Amino acid sequence: MVLFSETEEQIFQQTVEWLSSKFSSPPAFIKQSVNGFHLDPYARTFNNEDGNIVYLTAKEFDLLYFLMLHKGQVFTKEQLYDNVWGYDYVADAKNLTGFIRKLRMKIEPDPQSPKYILTVWGVGYKFNEEKP
Repeated sequence: MVLFSETEEQIFQQTVEWLSSKFSSPPAFIKQSVNGFHLDPYARTFNNEDGNIVYLTAKEFDLLYFLMLHKGQVFTKEQLYDNVWGYDYVADAKNLTGFIRKLRMKIEPDPQSPKYILTVWGVGYKFNEEKP
């Protein structure tokens, strides 16, 4: 886990505010948040159920965001590659499995019994439609 100093946190917040002021319109996204599980794609931040900031890599964040936007929908590994990495990315099933495993380690209270990112055996993955 990476911790920012107070000065670094202030610089980050100022940067986000400055970038926000440069856009011609405010972002249209509504934050995803229920029971402490909080994902803010505008600031690209994630807080777990305990309210702690969890630092995700860019692709981990993109994958979590994509799955959350499509709760309950099952995606094959190929579909996830197409939607998160893009069409020009060469798919490797082991690579995606590793991303899912690492993401679960960061966001799931018990990664061995995931309650957010679920495996649909023989098909792919989905975000639990009963969760935030």
